[in-house]
Amino acid sequence: MPAADPDSARTRQRLYQLGALIVTAVLIAAVAIAVLTSGSTSQLAPGKPVPGAAQTLALLRGIPQHGDELGSPRAPVTLVELGDLQCPACAIFAQDALGAIVSGYVRTGRVLLVFRGLHILGGDSLRAARMAEALGEQNRMWQFVELMYRNQGAENSSYVTDTYLRALSSAIPGVDVARALAARGSSYVQGKLAEAQALARAFHVTSTPSFLLSRTGAPPRRFSPESLESGAFTAPLRKLLAGG
Repeated sequence: MPAADPDSARTRQRLYQLGALIVTAVLIAAVAIAVLTSGSTSQLAPGKPVPGAAQTLALLRGIPQHGDELGSPRAPVTLVELGDLQCPACAIFAQDALGAIVSGYVRTGRVLLVFRGLHILGGDSLRAARMAEALGEQNRMWQFVELMYRNQGAENSSYVTDTYLRALSSAIPGVDVARALAARGSSYVQGKLAEAQALARAFHVTSTPSFLLSRTGAPPRRFSPESLESGAFTAPLRKLLAGG
């Protein structure tokens, strides 16, 4: 019986090892894909639960809205957010600071919040901004804005589809979804987007989120918080409310 070729044995061993590495890599990739797509925007659809909807509705419940404004128009201080609905930093602001601002200052009638939608990042930003303004016409913009910040997809992956927009809008009580979808190209929406762009140019805004802060009725002034945490906003708000 011929002796085994040691070179052939080593070759077979290397092939087995390579095969095992390929199988392991495939399994790791499959697990990663499963993790990344669990709860992804691709699973959002009208009639299905929208992540964060209960918290968003509770936060904003009972607070008056008028177009892009949240809170009392008689509030002594106005805080404007210039945001891009695809922007991850804007979502961090919504997560870390907005709740304290709304609960402590907007709900109590001391601060008026205004959202100005920009589309710096791309096509998905523009589609989202149009829908936000269309819902502003129904005084439901802020619920949509917060739900989108909670359900952002991969940047510029064309995730802002009509199905996605319907899903978020359908989670907001009182919204006429068909009316909002039809209004995205209206003169009202185009005018609001043009106003936001003009405001951004006037204050040289090139990134989001950016903020303006002032006494209500006074000319707005650029406000650059030290961070996107609540304390970076509440301390300046207290100072301005006290006359500073």
